[in-house]
Formats: sequence, C-alpha cells, structure tokens
Amino acid sequence: MILFPAIDLYEGQVVRLLKGNFERQTLYGANPLDIAKRFRDEGCTHLHVIDLQGAEAGRPCHLGIAEQIAGLGLFLQYGGGLRDEDAIASCLDAGISRALAGSLLYDAPETPTHLYVRFKEKILPCVDVKSGRVATQGWKSSIETSPADVLKEFRQVGYSLFFVTAVNRDGMLSGPDLDLYRPLVPDYRVVAAGGIASIDDLANLRDLGLEAAVIGKALYEKRFSLRQAFEALDV
Repeated sequence: MILFPAIDLYEGQVVRLLKGNFERQTLYGANPLDIAKRFRDEGCTHLHVIDLQGAEAGRPCHLGIAEQIAGLGLFLQYGGGLRDEDAIASCLDAGISRALAGSLLYDAPETPTHLYVRFKEKILPCVDVKSGRVATQGWKSSIETSPADVLKEFRQVGYSLFFVTAVNRDGMLSGPDLDLYRPLVPDYRVVAAGGIASIDDLANLRDLGLEAAVIGKALYEKRFSLRQAFEALDV
C-alpha cells in the first residue's frame, strides 16, 4: 500500500480542516516546501497536495508552491480548484504527476469521458462521501448517485483508480471508515482518506485491500512518524 502524506494549503501555509469546514482550520507551518522535504527525508516517495484556497475560490491558487514541491522528485498528486480543462493542463504542465478531479467530473454527463480521453491516467477521480452521499463543490453540495454507482460509471469510462474520502472523518483522528471501503475494494482500486489516526488504522486499510492511503493530521499531531509507518507496514 502506498502512503501519501498530505499537505493542505491555504494562503501559502499548511493547514488542516475539521470535517472539511473552512471555518475550523489549524495551522501547521508557514513553509510547505520544508514540510515536503521532511517527508521526503523520512522515506516518502508520494505526496498529496490539496489547494484548499483553490477549492474555495474555484481556481488553483498554489501552483507555484506545488511546482517547487514537485521539483523535489516526488510523485505528486494535486487537487483543489481544478474546475476546467485549462486548470488541469496547467497543473500537469507545472510538473505535477496526477491531478485530482472532483466537482468538474459531475458538471455534465459527458465530462468524465471527455477528460479521460484527453488526460488518461493523469486524472484521479475524487469521490468524496459525506453522510453517505457524494459531496461536490468543496463538500458544500451533494448528488443523489451512490458512491458505488459513481465508481461504476467512472470505471466504464476507463478510469481504474479512485480517490475516496470519508469526509465526516476528515481531520477527526477517529479511524478510517472501513464500512465505506469494504464493499468497494473487491471491485475497485481505491485510495483512502479521512480519519487515519494510527499505524493500526493503516494496517487495517492495507489488509482490506486498499491501493493507497492519505495521512494528514496524524502526522502533524505526531501520533506516529512516516518512518515508523514504513517500518511497521514494511512498505
């Protein structure tokens, strides 16, 4: 299982939100590049960067910082504010390995196919689940289609990997939503996020069959280090 430390950006600083609430931010550092270097030095090869300000504004706000981080030689996936094709292209042109597409995929029925034809596996579809429903527009709106049906529709287009976030557990350190992932992993390759608080949580996700996991607050609150996680999981 691949481990993705998370760097969430707002106004150039590293922050974490509680349950996706922009009014409940915790500041963890003013220099994202230094934090990325620290993760790299602990053995990180993959990094998850979210432009929270971009998600709020509807356009990328931190591509310059992301480009600097990508220059460290890490596999970098980036999301937040990628609401049109030009934004995705700019993201990839900045050296980012993979763009996370969320709200844009739900704008029109033809959009998932159109994006896949152009960007192929450089797009990672986001399925953010809040109270059992798929959330969009910075987790402020939702659609009626179930998470499993959304993944099925995206796979029929050609996507093979999916980023599924348990929004209600994001930033809560309450453990991952195994009940959300359990019915998905037999059929889909899934990157999990939300609630991870311990190495045991990571082991449970690995044993369930998750492709990768994103770790945020647990690292910043020093529940465990990346080095400890790599050693414990033998990844």
